[in-house]
Amino acid sequence: MNRNLLGLAVALASFSSGAYAEVYITPLVGYGMGGTFEDAEGNDADIDNALAYGISIETDVEKGRLGLFYSQQDSDVTINGLNLDSTVRYLHFQSAVFSEFRENWGAYFGLSLGGTQIDIQRVDAEYKFSAGVYTGLEYKFTDNFALQGQLRYLGTLVDSDSISYCEGDSSSTSCQFFFKSDWMSQFQANLGLTFSF
Repeated sequence: MNRNLLGLAVALASFSSGAYAEVYITPLVGYGMGGTFEDAEGNDADIDNALAYGISIETDVEKGRLGLFYSQQDSDVTINGLNLDSTVRYLHFQSAVFSEFRENWGAYFGLSLGGTQIDIQRVDAEYKFSAGVYTGLEYKFTDNFALQGQLRYLGTLVDSDSISYCEGDSSSTSCQFFFKSDWMSQFQANLGLTFSF
Protein backbone atom coordinates (compact mmCIF):
# COMPACT_ATOMS: atom_id res chain seq x y z
CA MET A 1 0.00 0.00 0.00
CA ASN A 2 2.75 2.47 0.95
CA ARG A 3 4.70 1.49 -2.16
CA ASN A 4 1.61 2.25 -4.32
CA LEU A 5 1.14 5.64 -2.64
CA LEU A 6 4.81 6.48 -3.10
CA GLY A 7 4.62 5.53 -6.78
CA LEU A 8 1.52 7.68 -7.24
CA ALA A 9 3.18 10.63 -5.48
CA VAL A 10 6.27 10.36 -7.71
CA ALA A 11 4.10 10.14 -10.84
CA LEU A 12 2.03 13.18 -9.83
CA ALA A 13 5.13 15.19 -8.95
CA SER A 14 6.76 14.45 -12.28
CA PHE A 15 3.55 15.25 -14.17
CA SER A 16 2.62 18.41 -12.29
CA SER A 17 5.69 20.40 -13.31
CA GLY A 18 4.61 20.21 -16.95
CA ALA A 19 0.88 20.40 -16.32
CA TYR A 20 0.58 23.84 -14.73
CA ALA A 21 -0.77 26.66 -16.91
CA GLU A 22 -1.79 24.20 -19.63
CA VAL A 23 -5.57 24.17 -19.09
CA TYR A 24 -7.63 27.31 -19.75
CA ILE A 25 -11.25 27.72 -18.67
CA THR A 26 -12.99 30.83 -19.99
CA PRO A 27 -16.60 31.71 -19.09
CA LEU A 28 -17.92 34.11 -21.74
CA VAL A 29 -20.77 36.60 -21.94
CA GLY A 30 -21.61 38.61 -25.02
CA TYR A 31 -24.11 39.73 -27.59
CA GLY A 32 -25.39 37.50 -30.39
CA MET A 33 -26.63 38.92 -33.70
CA GLY A 34 -28.09 37.47 -36.87
CA GLY A 35 -30.07 34.46 -38.05
CA THR A 36 -32.69 35.03 -40.76
CA PHE A 37 -35.76 33.06 -41.86
CA GLU A 38 -38.51 33.79 -44.36
CA ASP A 39 -42.10 32.57 -44.57
CA ALA A 40 -43.81 31.00 -47.59
CA GLU A 41 -44.69 34.48 -48.91
CA GLY A 42 -41.06 35.61 -48.70
CA ASN A 43 -41.42 37.84 -45.61
CA ASP A 44 -38.24 38.01 -43.53
CA ALA A 45 -38.11 37.04 -39.88
CA ASP A 46 -34.92 37.53 -37.89
CA ILE A 47 -33.85 35.95 -34.64
CA ASP A 48 -33.74 38.93 -32.28
CA ASN A 49 -30.32 40.10 -31.15
CA ALA A 50 -29.82 38.99 -27.56
CA LEU A 51 -27.42 38.12 -24.78
CA ALA A 52 -25.26 35.07 -25.44
CA TYR A 53 -23.21 33.18 -22.91
CA GLY A 54 -20.78 30.33 -23.15
CA ILE A 55 -17.59 28.65 -22.01
CA SER A 56 -14.40 27.44 -23.62
CA ILE A 57 -12.04 24.80 -22.25
CA GLU A 58 -8.64 24.65 -23.93
CA THR A 59 -5.11 23.37 -23.59
CA ASP A 60 -1.75 24.45 -25.02
CA VAL A 61 -0.54 23.04 -28.33
CA GLU A 62 2.71 24.37 -29.80
CA LYS A 63 1.97 28.03 -30.66
CA GLY A 64 -1.71 27.95 -29.87
CA ARG A 65 -4.60 26.37 -28.02
CA LEU A 66 -6.96 23.50 -28.74
CA GLY A 67 -10.27 22.78 -27.05
CA LEU A 68 -14.06 22.96 -26.87
CA PHE A 69 -16.46 25.90 -27.14
CA TYR A 70 -20.10 25.96 -26.02
CA SER A 71 -22.49 28.88 -26.50
CA GLN A 72 -26.21 29.52 -25.99
CA GLN A 73 -28.41 32.42 -27.06
CA ASP A 74 -32.00 32.64 -25.79
CA SER A 75 -34.09 34.96 -27.92
CA ASP A 76 -37.26 35.00 -30.01
CA VAL A 77 -38.37 35.22 -33.62
CA THR A 78 -41.58 36.88 -34.86
CA ILE A 79 -43.21 35.43 -37.96
CA ASN A 80 -46.79 35.84 -39.24
CA GLY A 81 -47.56 37.86 -36.12
CA LEU A 82 -46.47 35.06 -33.79
CA ASN A 83 -43.70 35.72 -31.30
CA LEU A 84 -41.91 32.38 -30.84
CA ASP A 85 -39.21 31.69 -28.26
CA SER A 86 -35.93 30.52 -29.79
CA THR A 87 -32.69 29.10 -28.45
CA VAL A 88 -29.55 28.57 -30.52
CA ARG A 89 -26.81 26.39 -29.02
CA TYR A 90 -23.34 25.69 -30.42
CA LEU A 91 -20.85 22.99 -29.45
CA HIS A 92 -17.57 23.29 -31.35
CA PHE A 93 -14.10 21.84 -31.41
CA GLN A 94 -11.76 24.83 -31.83
CA SER A 95 -8.12 25.65 -32.41
CA ALA A 96 -6.36 29.02 -32.32
CA VAL A 97 -2.91 30.45 -32.92
CA PHE A 98 -1.72 32.78 -30.15
CA SER A 99 0.99 35.42 -30.28
CA GLU A 100 2.19 37.91 -27.70
CA PHE A 101 2.78 41.37 -29.12
CA ARG A 102 3.43 43.32 -25.91
CA GLU A 103 4.04 42.52 -22.25
CA ASN A 104 0.89 40.86 -20.85
CA TRP A 105 -0.92 41.31 -24.18
CA GLY A 106 -1.71 38.56 -26.68
CA ALA A 107 -3.77 38.17 -29.83
CA TYR A 108 -5.32 35.06 -31.31
CA PHE A 109 -7.06 33.82 -34.45
CA GLY A 110 -8.89 30.53 -34.65
CA LEU A 111 -11.27 28.20 -36.46
CA SER A 112 -13.98 25.93 -35.08
CA LEU A 113 -16.13 23.03 -36.27
CA GLY A 114 -19.08 21.36 -34.64
CA GLY A 115 -22.85 21.36 -34.38
CA THR A 116 -25.76 23.72 -33.83
CA GLN A 117 -29.07 23.04 -32.11
CA ILE A 118 -31.85 25.38 -33.27
CA ASP A 119 -34.76 25.13 -30.84
CA ILE A 120 -37.84 27.20 -31.71
CA GLN A 121 -41.13 27.15 -29.83
CA ARG A 122 -43.70 24.71 -31.34
CA VAL A 123 -40.97 23.11 -33.47
CA ASP A 124 -38.86 20.00 -32.97
CA ALA A 125 -35.24 20.96 -32.36
CA GLU A 126 -33.04 20.94 -35.46
CA TYR A 127 -29.42 19.71 -35.35
CA LYS A 128 -27.06 21.04 -38.02
CA PHE A 129 -23.37 21.12 -38.92
CA SER A 130 -21.67 24.46 -38.24
CA ALA A 131 -18.31 26.17 -38.48
CA GLY A 132 -16.80 29.32 -37.08
CA VAL A 133 -14.01 31.86 -37.24
CA TYR A 134 -12.91 33.90 -34.24
CA THR A 135 -10.31 36.42 -33.19
CA GLY A 136 -9.56 38.39 -30.08
CA LEU A 137 -7.23 39.99 -27.58
CA GLU A 138 -6.12 38.72 -24.19
CA TYR A 139 -4.67 40.71 -21.31
CA LYS A 140 -2.92 38.75 -18.53
CA PHE A 141 -3.35 40.11 -15.02
CA THR A 142 -1.34 37.21 -13.61
CA ASP A 143 0.06 33.94 -14.96
CA ASN A 144 -3.27 32.27 -14.11
CA PHE A 145 -5.86 34.98 -14.76
CA ALA A 146 -6.64 36.98 -17.92
CA LEU A 147 -9.33 39.06 -19.61
CA GLN A 148 -10.41 38.28 -23.18
CA GLY A 149 -12.27 40.31 -25.80
CA GLN A 150 -13.50 38.23 -28.73
CA LEU A 151 -15.35 38.53 -32.04
CA ARG A 152 -16.80 35.34 -33.49
CA TYR A 153 -18.63 34.35 -36.68
CA LEU A 154 -20.75 31.19 -36.54
CA GLY A 155 -22.22 29.72 -39.72
CA THR A 156 -24.73 26.87 -39.66
CA LEU A 157 -25.33 24.72 -42.76
CA VAL A 158 -29.12 24.64 -43.20
CA ASP A 159 -29.51 23.89 -46.97
CA SER A 160 -32.58 26.16 -47.23
CA ASP A 161 -34.56 23.63 -45.15
CA SER A 162 -38.10 24.46 -44.09
CA ILE A 163 -39.55 24.16 -40.59
CA SER A 164 -43.23 23.80 -39.73
CA TYR A 165 -44.56 25.42 -36.56
CA CYS A 166 -48.25 24.45 -36.87
CA GLU A 167 -49.84 22.60 -34.00
CA GLY A 168 -52.49 21.09 -36.30
CA ASP A 169 -52.03 20.58 -40.05
CA SER A 170 -48.26 20.78 -40.41
CA SER A 171 -48.43 20.47 -44.19
CA SER A 172 -49.94 23.94 -44.65
CA THR A 173 -47.46 26.30 -46.32
CA SER A 174 -48.86 29.19 -44.25
CA CYS A 175 -47.39 27.43 -41.23
CA GLN A 176 -43.90 27.02 -42.63
CA PHE A 177 -40.83 29.19 -42.59
CA PHE A 178 -37.55 28.66 -44.36
CA PHE A 179 -33.91 29.36 -43.74
CA LYS A 180 -33.10 32.14 -46.15
CA SER A 181 -29.98 30.56 -47.66
CA ASP A 182 -27.75 27.51 -47.32
CA TRP A 183 -26.02 29.09 -44.30
CA MET A 184 -27.52 30.75 -41.25
CA SER A 185 -25.01 33.35 -40.10
CA GLN A 186 -24.61 34.67 -36.58
CA PHE A 187 -22.05 36.99 -35.02
CA GLN A 188 -20.98 37.29 -31.39
CA ALA A 189 -19.04 39.93 -29.49
CA ASN A 190 -17.84 38.33 -26.22
CA LEU A 191 -15.95 39.17 -23.05
CA GLY A 192 -14.43 36.41 -20.97
CA LEU A 193 -12.33 35.77 -17.88
CA THR A 194 -9.71 33.07 -18.36
CA PHE A 195 -8.56 30.92 -15.45
CA SER A 196 -5.54 28.72 -16.13
CA PHE A 197 -3.91 25.96 -14.13
